[in-house]
Amino acid sequence: MGKKKHKKGETNTSEFPSSSNSIESGNVYTSPPFKFIVEGRTFYLHAALVSHYSKPLDRMMNGEMSEAQKGCATIKDVEEDTFGRFAEWLNKGYYTPKEVFTHPVVNDGEAEKSDESVPSEDDFAPSHPEPPVLKPPHAPFGGWTMPQRSEGSTFGKKNASWNSMMSSRSQLRESFINREAIIQQQIPHPRPNQSPEEDHTNVFLSHAELYVFAEKYDIQTLRTLALANLQTALAIFTLHEERTGDIITLLRYAYANTSDPSGGVEDLRTLLRDYVGYEMDILMKDDEFRDLMIADGGALLGDFMTMVMKRISD
Repeated sequence: MGKKKHKKGETNTSEFPSSSNSIESGNVYTSPPFKFIVEGRTFYLHAALVSHYSKPLDRMMNGEMSEAQKGCATIKDVEEDTFGRFAEWLNKGYYTPKEVFTHPVVNDGEAEKSDESVPSEDDFAPSHPEPPVLKPPHAPFGGWTMPQRSEGSTFGKKNASWNSMMSSRSQLRESFINREAIIQQQIPHPRPNQSPEEDHTNVFLSHAELYVFAEKYDIQTLRTLALANLQTALAIFTLHEERTGDIITLLRYAYANTSDPSGGVEDLRTLLRDYVGYEMDILMKDDEFRDLMIADGGALLGDFMTMVMKRISD
């Protein structure tokens, strides 16, 4: 009997951790906890649940490795926050990314006075409105409306090919937004950014770092979820010129910690390649982005040129 296909935007609950998902709940709750140490912090996770989702971790806990004998393993290639999100997902079926950081706005007239006062913690606290009411799973991106690009720029409008390029950009953007994604009602939905002062770097990295961890330890369900969550976060993100650094940091991390996709498999690089494809007009204004393409060693530059050719040819 073939695997049931889910419609775009439909919640695929069998993809996420569940006490009834091919593992007896009794085994989960009666299995001994296994001790993981990450950056000095101790995590106790149900061994049966970890084994069910990750073969490499299963071998570590139940194989011939010394960790299996001691009932304890030190994970050195992941940050504490990332492993904590893995533990949260393992127990709840979702994970919570980092908060948006809002940079304090300093007016020109106040710049000289900045040394006279010490900002409080509240000045740097993430600022956001009341949490949105979650829409049903079939509503893409929790019901948020996709951000619209400002038409204020005059760059290249006299070029005959500019309108064609922008039309292609709109098509690429629409394609990115409508990519196949698993949308889960329980996850904390991201919110659109509302000003250039809102820094989403850590939000994006939360998803990317968890994706890399899941890929290394063969946790395919979590890999898929992290990729879908990053897609959602990027799709509702308005790229202000002041915030290109958020994307550049994400690109630098992704291309340094992943390899070229093979066999047409959807992965982190293909997601970011498609995102860059429709936001290249903003990104190319940043010298750091151009420097990154050169310093990366060719992979990012190659993906960028692929999307340039796609925009020209479409």
